[in-house]
Amino acid sequence: MKKTILVSILLLALYAAAFSEDTIWNRVFFLDFQYMGQAMVDDPVKTGILAGGFGLATYALMENDLWISQTIQTDKNGFKDGFFDIFNNAGDGIYVLAADSLLFALGGEKEKKTAAKVVEGIAVSGAISYAGKVIFGRVRPSSTDDPYDFKWFNFGDNSYPSGHTTVAFTWATIIGDAYDIGWITYPVAALTGVARIYKNAHWPSDVLLGAVIGIITGKIVDYDGPAIKVSCVPGGLEASYRF
Repeated sequence: MKKTILVSILLLALYAAAFSEDTIWNRVFFLDFQYMGQAMVDDPVKTGILAGGFGLATYALMENDLWISQTIQTDKNGFKDGFFDIFNNAGDGIYVLAADSLLFALGGEKEKKTAAKVVEGIAVSGAISYAGKVIFGRVRPSSTDDPYDFKWFNFGDNSYPSGHTTVAFTWATIIGDAYDIGWITYPVAALTGVARIYKNAHWPSDVLLGAVIGIITGKIVDYDGPAIKVSCVPGGLEASYRF
């Protein structure tokens, strides 16, 4: 599982580098993370309020993770299984990349740029999501009834955050902003999160963190930033600015 995730992230970065006119390698491995950090320090009050709200929401969900999960999974049937299978695919990297490839191949200049941003976003959010899984090591609900079962710093098939939800909210943010259809994309992404709970693959609090990572990454990827270029040169890195 961990090898699949790592290879997928690498392939996403390669795909982006091949098809984007921007310095995508610089953005994926340097600038996107720089922009995230800069956004947090530029407005510390807002950052603190959002972080506090997220912390309270996470605590409230974790206290009720088991009950919410059991409620969503009540009265499973064929219709619900099929319904959530559809939305589960909206967070599956294979299906998302397939749709994104069509957007790139069949669209105009805006579609190509948007498709490249989706790949960039998935590469960045996927790396963050995977790091979270390794650090927290939360056991999936399919293997335990204890939402507080964490096995810190391990490379198992871990639960926190939800990777499918991260992917879904990443493309939902980028596509929604590009075409002003967030009223469609965000509900689809939310249903992807519900599908992961319905399938007993994730706790509700896993879904919350996945959504936060996806939205933040999507917004950062949409930010073009200053005219900056970071290049690898013999002996280190070189940064240049264009005003």
